[in-house]
Amino acid sequence: MVNETEALPCEGGCGLYGTRVNNNLCSLCYKKSVLQHSTALIFEPETEQSQCCPPMSSPVAEEEPVKKRRCGRCKRKVGMLGFKCRCGHMFCGSHRYPEEHSCPFDYKQSGRLALATQLPLIRADKLQRF
Repeated sequence: MVNETEALPCEGGCGLYGTRVNNNLCSLCYKKSVLQHSTALIFEPETEQSQCCPPMSSPVAEEEPVKKRRCGRCKRKVGMLGFKCRCGHMFCGSHRYPEEHSCPFDYKQSGRLALATQLPLIRADKLQRF
């Protein structure tokens, strides 16, 4: 008795396992084949590497290093509790206020522009004199 969900090597050659339900393809190769058959009219240039199944290599070498989040003023690590200012920098709890880190962002002008766009201009008709 043959099980339909039995794992077989993928016929796409990616090194993963597929099932009989997916024509012996892994889920990534199966999606790619379905997209190729259903969108025959759309032209997509193919690359050298298969986009569905990356080659088997060490994923540590491909990852870029994670930039540590530090306060823009005192360079202290802020981790998950960093405060992002409107000037675009991250700050710790003691430097989160604009006065503490000499923020160059103009809050007054930003507020004026927000009010000008949100509030409609209302003018009364001119009174005619006799």
